[in-house]
Amino acid sequence: MRWRALGVSLAVLYGARIIKQRQDILPELPTSSADLPKQVQNFLELHNLTDRVDINLAAFAGQSPAYLRPSQEPDAPKEKRHPVVIVPGITSCGLEVWKAHPCLGDGFFRRRIWGDVSMVQAILNNWTCWLHHLAPDPLTGVDREGVRVRAAKGLRSADYFVAGFWLWAKLIENLADMGYDEDDIHLACYDWRLAFPVLEKRDRYFTGLRLDIERLVFRTGQRALVVAHSMGSNVWYFFMSWVEREVPGWCDKHVDSFVNIAGALLGAMGPLSAFISGEMDATAGLGPFNSYLEALALTFDEMRDIYWSIGGLGALMPMGGSEVWGSSKTGWTDTPADVMHLDPEVGNRGESLEEIYARVGRKGSALQVQDFPYWSAYERRVLRPDGKAATGGDGVDPDDARRFANPLASSLPNAPNMKIYCMYGVGQPTERAYRYGLRQVKWRFSDNEFFPEGRMLQWSSTKPVAETVTEMLKWNDEANGNRRVKVDAWPKPLSFPNLTEAVVEMRRLLDKRTSPEEWLRINTGFYTNTSDDPWDNGKDDAVYMNGVAKSDGDSTVPLVSLGFMCTHGWRELPEFNPAGVRVWTKEFLHEPVSLVTDPRGGPATAKHLDIIGNHEVLRDLLHIATGNSSHLQKDRILSNITKLGAVVAERVRRRLFV
Repeated sequence: MRWRALGVSLAVLYGARIIKQRQDILPELPTSSADLPKQVQNFLELHNLTDRVDINLAAFAGQSPAYLRPSQEPDAPKEKRHPVVIVPGITSCGLEVWKAHPCLGDGFFRRRIWGDVSMVQAILNNWTCWLHHLAPDPLTGVDREGVRVRAAKGLRSADYFVAGFWLWAKLIENLADMGYDEDDIHLACYDWRLAFPVLEKRDRYFTGLRLDIERLVFRTGQRALVVAHSMGSNVWYFFMSWVEREVPGWCDKHVDSFVNIAGALLGAMGPLSAFISGEMDATAGLGPFNSYLEALALTFDEMRDIYWSIGGLGALMPMGGSEVWGSSKTGWTDTPADVMHLDPEVGNRGESLEEIYARVGRKGSALQVQDFPYWSAYERRVLRPDGKAATGGDGVDPDDARRFANPLASSLPNAPNMKIYCMYGVGQPTERAYRYGLRQVKWRFSDNEFFPEGRMLQWSSTKPVAETVTEMLKWNDEANGNRRVKVDAWPKPLSFPNLTEAVVEMRRLLDKRTSPEEWLRINTGFYTNTSDDPWDNGKDDAVYMNGVAKSDGDSTVPLVSLGFMCTHGWRELPEFNPAGVRVWTKEFLHEPVSLVTDPRGGPATAKHLDIIGNHEVLRDLLHIATGNSSHLQKDRILSNITKLGAVVAERVRRRLFV
C-alpha cells in the first residue's frame, strides 16, 4: 500500500468516527450505502456520490467480477523453481497489539489496529486511543510507553487489507496453482512505522530476513526471487546494502532476481507535503470533501506530528536534490515547476529541495525534526558510494546506514549473477509540486460538543486570515460573542475568551512577517490553465489544480523516481552498479475497465497499488519464478524516461565528479 493510502485512510476512518456513534459499532463493514446511517445517506445524495460509494463498498465486500487467473491460462508455466520472497509496501502489513494501553479496552490482544475490521472497531470505540497505539514516539521512533505493537506474520499478514480488498492474495493464489505453498513463499512483513535502522535495532528484521531467505535457498536448492512493491523496494535496497557489509557476496549467492514493482526508489512528493504541512494531494484534491475533512478534530500540526512519528515514511522523502527534481534556479528536469512555490505575499518565489531541507532544525523554524528518526535515519543527497566528498557536501562514511536506502548514495551489491526487473505504471497524472499559501487558519467555538447542535462538523474550513476574520465577525453577535474560541494556527492552537479578542489577534497576524513554514498550507484555491509541457508527453506538466501540480507517473510516484535508476542510473553510472548487474524496464499503461465492472481497475490496471494485481505483471512473475524469463530480458518504454533520464544522468554525473 502507499503513503497516500495512509493519509486517505486516516481521513476516511476518522470520518467513520464522526458518522457513527459509539453504540453503533458494527461487526462487519456495510455492503451498500443503504446500510449507512441516514445522515450519511443524505450527505452522499447531496453530492451525487451514492453510486460511487456503492461500487467501492461492493469491492470491499469481495463482489468484484472474477477473471481467469494467469496461472490458469493454457501457456502458463507449470512447475515451480525459485522460492519467492515478497516485501510489501508501506501500510500493507497488518499491525497487531501485543500490549495495550487500558484505553483500548479488553479483548485486543493480538488483534489488528491496522488492517481488518478490528481496526475500524478500535477507531469507533476511541479514536484518540487508536492513534496513541498507531503513532510511535517521534523521538525514540518506537512504541510509546505501555504499548507494544508488532507487524503481523505469515501469508495472511498482507494478503488482504480487509476482507475482499486484496493486496498480495492474487500473487499467492497464482503461485499456489503452480505448486507453491507456505514452505516456498515468504511474505516478509515489517513494522512500516519504524525507520529502517530502527527495524533492525528493535526487531532484528534484516537479520531475520537474511536467515529466512537462507532457509528457503537451502530447502529448495535454488536462489530466491524477491518481489518488492512501493516502499518495499526501498526496504529491499536498504537490506542489500546492509547484508553485503555483514556477508560480502551474499546477494550473488542467494538472490536470482529482484523484481521492483512501482518502487519509489528516489522518493516521492506526497511524503514531502505531509512533512511540511500535514497535507498531500490525497486530501487537497478531494473536492467537496475537503472542507469536511478540515472540519475534523485534528489540527494540521497534529496531522503533521503523526506523519513525523512514522520513521518508515521518512525513507520516501525525495532524494537526489535538484539534480533529480530540478528547480527554477538550476533548470528543470521532469516538469517546469519548483517543488514548492510560495504565494506573492512572501516573495512569489520557488524553492528547491535543498532550500526546503535546509529549514530543518534551523533556529526558529517550525520544522524541528532533526533528531527524529523520520529525518535523521536517511541521507538524501547525491553522494559517491566510495565515501569521497561530492561537490557541495562533505563525504559520509560508505558504511553509514543512512546511505543504504538511497540508490544515489549506495551502490548495488557485487552480484553479477543477480537480475533486476523494473515494472511500473505510466501515463497517469501524479503529484509533483505544490503551491503554498500563508496564514491559512481554521477556528471553532471551544464549548462545542463533538456533534455540535446536531451537525457533523466541529471546525470551520481552512481560509486565509482575512476571510477568517470576516467569518468571525458574522458570528460576533449577542448570542455567540462571549463564547470561547479556538483557532488552529502556528505554532499551536490558540485559545481566546471571546470572539472580539480572537478577531483582534487575527488582525495582528495579518501584519506579522514570519518564517514561511510557520504558516504553510497548500493553497487549494490555486489553479492554472497552461503548461510548458517540456517533454511533450501530454500530461499537463505543471498545471495546478487545488494547489497541486502533476507530472507523469503511476498516480502516486513520479516517473523520474520510478524509472531513472532502472533505465539510466544503474546503466550509465557505474559508480552505482560496479558489478554490472543486468537491469530491464517494463512500463505499463493504465487501461482500466469500468468502475461498475471492477473498482480496482481490472486485469490491466497500472495504478500504484493495484498494479500488483495486473495480469501481465502476474504472468511475468510466474515466468521469472519458473526460470523461464529470457523473453522478459528487454525494455518496454512507453514514457519519455529515455530523454528525461539522460538529462538527470548528466546532472548526477556533474555532481559526482566536477
